Amino acid sequence: MKTDSLHNMVGCYAHPLPEGERRIAWQGISFMVPANWDMAVYKSLRRGGHRVELEDEYSIRLESEWIRAHKKQLKLKRIMKRYEDAAKPLTLKADDYHDVPDLPAGWHATHFIFKETAPDASGDKLEIVQHDLVTAFYLCPESSIFGFFLLHIMPEDREEPVALVQRLAASFQDHGKDARLPYELFDIAFRIPRKWALIQTQFDIGVKLMVFTWRLRRCYLWHFSCADIFLKDGQTPAEWACGYLNGARLLKGPVFYPDGDEAIRWKRRKPFLFGHREEIATLCYKYDVGCRLIEAENKLIVWACNYRSESDRDTLPAPLGRAVG
Repeated sequence: MKTDSLHNMVGCYAHPLPEGERRIAWQGISFMVPANWDMAVYKSLRRGGHRVELEDEYSIRLESEWIRAHKKQLKLKRIMKRYEDAAKPLTLKADDYHDVPDLPAGWHATHFIFKETAPDASGDKLEIVQHDLVTAFYLCPESSIFGFFLLHIMPEDREEPVALVQRLAASFQDHGKDARLPYELFDIAFRIPRKWALIQTQFDIGVKLMVFTWRLRRCYLWHFSCADIFLKDGQTPAEWACGYLNGARLLKGPVFYPDGDEAIRWKRRKPFLFGHREEIATLCYKYDVGCRLIEAENKLIVWACNYRSESDRDTLPAPLGRAVG
């Protein structure tokens, strides 16, 4: 039997990941950046747009916004002019700028160079230092998606601006037509059927929660890092997960019990024998709950999904829902 695993990323990306880089996948797109960059800000914009900001150990390094067409093609020229007008102050203030060559089809990028005086390492005299900005636009030939990227390169940064945006553009991938959308950030990577929309996140040190919805059904997906710290001797992953779920009380209707090392069963709490108000409002009275310990990554995955009928479970990849043969 083949298992369509939630965390099976084989065949998801068109380009292999080179050494020293990492991949960011979010809301239908993916691209590569230096390995020490990660998500700092993520938000939804008007008309279905998205924005992310990536940072290294010291500052914001990348700002990106993109919007996807839904019922009709995007007016790309109008959108691009809006971003070009916003970037005009850069052109006026820059000491030099030039177009970036050797980009994939649909990409346009400009490298801005700024020079200023600053104290040298000794602090005794001034020296001229350079920092760079790169603006990049992606205009899909089918007018289905528009993307804007702003890269920050400070004097102490080691990345070469032109090579950086060339690698980003070459690795960019639009997953809008994929059956399952990838999410890859921090120490998590998985794919989920595109019909399930991300509606809530809570990222803390050691635990990342992402909540997805489809036709009032909800799926809660947790990634717990450093599993060896909280899984004490003799305690199974299911025992720990049940304790967490019952304590968190995000799902108020059921109470959870271990049913093996990684299997979890549930029954309705006595005050809600006929359903909690959230279940009644959505008509979702059933639950698919479980956990999976990934020892190689020292990580525990916990999921809890509420649904209406048994056929709903077929919309989730294993280990959620049913395995497919």
